[in-house]
Amino acid sequence: MKVLRKDVVSNAFWMMSEKLIAIFGLIFVTSYVAKYIGPANFGKISFAAAIFVIIQSISLFGSDSIIFKRISRNKESGVILMTSTKKTRAIFFCVLSIPVMFYLYLTSDFLTVLFGAVTCLASYFTTLDVYSIYNNATLSSKINTVCNTVGLMVGLLVRFLVAKFDIGVEYLAIPIILTSAIPYWMKRVNFRVTWSHIEKSVIQKRKRKKYINYLVGAGLPLAISGVSITLYTRLSQLFLMKFGGDVELGIFSAASSLATAWTFVTLSVITSYYAKIYNCTDRKIALKMASKLNGLIAVVALLAVIGIYLFGKFVIFHLYGNAYEAAYNIMLILSVATFFAAMGPVAYRYIVYESGYKYLSYKMFITFLVNLPLAFFLTKKYGMYGAAYSTLLTELLSLTILNYFFKRGVILKMHILSTMPKTYM
Repeated sequence: MKVLRKDVVSNAFWMMSEKLIAIFGLIFVTSYVAKYIGPANFGKISFAAAIFVIIQSISLFGSDSIIFKRISRNKESGVILMTSTKKTRAIFFCVLSIPVMFYLYLTSDFLTVLFGAVTCLASYFTTLDVYSIYNNATLSSKINTVCNTVGLMVGLLVRFLVAKFDIGVEYLAIPIILTSAIPYWMKRVNFRVTWSHIEKSVIQKRKRKKYINYLVGAGLPLAISGVSITLYTRLSQLFLMKFGGDVELGIFSAASSLATAWTFVTLSVITSYYAKIYNCTDRKIALKMASKLNGLIAVVALLAVIGIYLFGKFVIFHLYGNAYEAAYNIMLILSVATFFAAMGPVAYRYIVYESGYKYLSYKMFITFLVNLPLAFFLTKKYGMYGAAYSTLLTELLSLTILNYFFKRGVILKMHILSTMPKTYM
């Protein structure tokens, strides 16, 4: 058996292209904002972003993995589930975002409120973007790539015009919105052309209620898991804002963005490959496929860490400037944490393959409980370095020990198999 089939490789390529475009836009637009306004104001924006990522995770309610799995096995049923639950996402997001924006309005300056609102709006489009899930699950990621490319080009053009004519940093909010909004609307139009009959069918309240109830039942464990993941990955930033201040948070956020930027490669391969694993009914073959995938991800992640070590200082200096020089050492620690985090989705999705939704909810909640005191005490005592090391320790535990209790150590078996040459023959 070949490690990767042709259609999987093709889809992974387009997914990587899509993510590369998104990361390119995020890094270049955001780093320009960071360089322009300095670490203190960038820290405030990062704080707002951390809050809205948590809100977005709650609003998704664990639906991404369930929808992806359902579409991979039954396209029409998956599409009905996807469209039926989109409104629920929107309501959750708006209800949770309003008090956050009100808080920012009362406690922050104009610039923080503005970019907080922009981040909120961009997160809203991301929350509603179920169409990307459909394209990925049907191995049609090329559509996502085209849409994101258009959004990025328009966003970069506006950013260039703002910089060239120096009309004010507040106008940099426009390209951040456009980079998210344009791809969303393009994907939505494309989907509706193909599935207009499905869009009409979900108007039936009885059918919509049935699918929403299913999502709540199946998605609740994954929702707990997803929110726990988001919380433990953001806790360090929240504590850093409290104990270190907005300057340290700004530097830490810059380091985190660069340390994790390369994960679009591994996540694209994992997502594409699992479209095939979910269709595999033989558990032994599925485990072997997942083991091969884990080994491949480990190699890519190791190369990324080496690249960050060699070129990290150069990238920080040219993208963010001298004010962010301290980000390099933090970035090295976070890159090792990301090495472990990159392999996490392989295990996570295999547990989803085995329908281990409850286990994931317990496991990720325990991970959050472990990370809470780690992030609190290490960040309080060591600042940025403590925040980075708490992230590293949590990712290591999450990938290994906390996964190994599932189904008599099947994830441990996967990790062992991924180191054995015979697995790849």
